[in-house]
Order: sequence, then structure tokens, then C-alpha cells
Amino acid sequence: MIDVPGHGKVVVDIAYGGAFYAFVSAEKLGLDVCSAKTRDLVDAASTVTKAVKAQFKINHPDSEDLAFLYGTIITDGKDAYSEEPTTNICVFADEQVDRSPTGSGVTARIALQYHKGLLELNQTRAFKSSATGSVFTGKAVREAKCGDFQAVIVEVSGQAHYTGTASFTVEDDDPLRDGFLLK
Repeated sequence: MIDVPGHGKVVVDIAYGGAFYAFVSAEKLGLDVCSAKTRDLVDAASTVTKAVKAQFKINHPDSEDLAFLYGTIITDGKDAYSEEPTTNICVFADEQVDRSPTGSGVTARIALQYHKGLLELNQTRAFKSSATGSVFTGKAVREAKCGDFQAVIVEVSGQAHYTGTASFTVEDDDPLRDGFLLK
């Protein structure tokens, strides 16, 4: 339970899938993830992220460097298994919106749904981005442990498109060819 300015006390789930995310149904914020303006969703997600960071300490069992909230994923609230995709928007880092349902976010959401008993092992679920309509699928493939926590190994799939290349050239006489360290 987090006190979210402008929204009161809101139940927020926190799950890890390569990064920690707060998950909240858009309805709890007075929004519809499928029809609200992106700016309104971003503002609400940012408010949730700030509130969670101020009111809840995140711990990672293996690495303190990973013990931070990366962002908030606002969902359509349809967490129970269905053949139909569930829709979400991921707002992360400095109010950036992922164009996809988010690989680490889908991983965390699958783990959360499995933990709540809403999905079974090897039950594929589709996730749709409210920002672009792109779809990823995911499934929990086996149970695992992470520190003292029950966990699942999750497989995620989706489609990506080739967007470019980069080429770096290092000249033999470049005194900084091996890099440098700022102190």
C-alpha cells in the first residue's frame, strides 16, 4: 500500500524481471491504459515511481546494485490468464516510454502473475503495448530460487527490427585507444 499524491492509498505490486518495476492498474489511478493520453499515463506512472521510491525500500538478494525501482508499468488490470493480450505501458528511467511491452517488464509481470497463482508453468500469455500496439509473449518455464525468494525462469518473445549499425575505428597511434579513466 503506497500513498500516491493525487490518488490516495494505492496497492502497488513490485516485481523483478531484470529490473524492479511497480505494477498498478490504470483504473486505480482513474485512467484507462488503452484510451488515456500518453502524457497522463506518464505523469501518473512518474508519481507512482516517486511515491514507491520514497516509501518502500527495495532489496535484491544477490546484488545491491540492482536494488532500485526502474519504473512503473501501468496495466489494464487483466492479470488472470486469458487468450486475449493484456495491455500495459512501461514508463522507466527519466519518464521514457518503452515502445514495446518491455522485455524485463513482461518477465517481471509473468513472475508476478505466476506468484499470485494466475498463470501456470508453460502457459503463454500475450502482452500489448498501449503506446504502439506491439505484442510480446511470455511464459514461466520452471521454478527457481533467487536468494531466499521463490522465483521463475521466464521466456519472452517478440519481434524486433534492425535499425542501424555503428562502426568504430581505432588507430594504432591513438594514445587513448584502450580508453581512459576519469577520477
